[in-house]
Amino acid sequence: MKNVNIFIGTVITLAASIIISNSALADWTLDAGNSNLSYGTIKNGMIGESNSFKTISGSIDDSGHINIDIDLASVDTQLELRDERMRDIVFKVAGNPSAKLSGDMSLQAHNDQEVGTSRVIEATIGVELVGEKVDHDVMLVVTRLAENKVMVTPHGVIFIDADDYDLLDALEELRVLAGLDTIESVVPMSFYLTFTK
Repeated sequence: MKNVNIFIGTVITLAASIIISNSALADWTLDAGNSNLSYGTIKNGMIGESNSFKTISGSIDDSGHINIDIDLASVDTQLELRDERMRDIVFKVAGNPSAKLSGDMSLQAHNDQEVGTSRVIEATIGVELVGEKVDHDVMLVVTRLAENKVMVTPHGVIFIDADDYDLLDALEELRVLAGLDTIESVVPMSFYLTFTK
């Protein structure tokens, strides 16, 4: 479930960036140092935790195609044992080292967006994780920070369901190993993604 959240978060960001491309078409590159993907998990019905991925990369090309990679081995749950369990049980990084985000957006609609302004857009992004690909309809806020820089954030709260990626068995295994009563399968995700060109 954490994987799903993070992936979707990344996908949404990329889509937004694409839309903001200016008339001088060129690839938008993710500025990982000024970007973050986080997801929340809830256990035992009341204990919340924040998690993220340390390594993400990608770009949006001049034709509007989004291509983002999330290094699943870089998951950071703030506890090494949890990181290890996420890598081995949920992500199965030996056979699935990365999550993929893809999609295509029109580059024309937002060419005139002024620096310092934000716009809300709709996007459909494909998220590929542990062998499953699911399309997600999302709402994003795209803020133009400079002529060559944009930031994308969610419009409202985004919720991801682990069941969409056949991860319920993996979550159950985590629950048993951690000695928990419950681990929620639907989780909130947040992010800010910065792109430059």
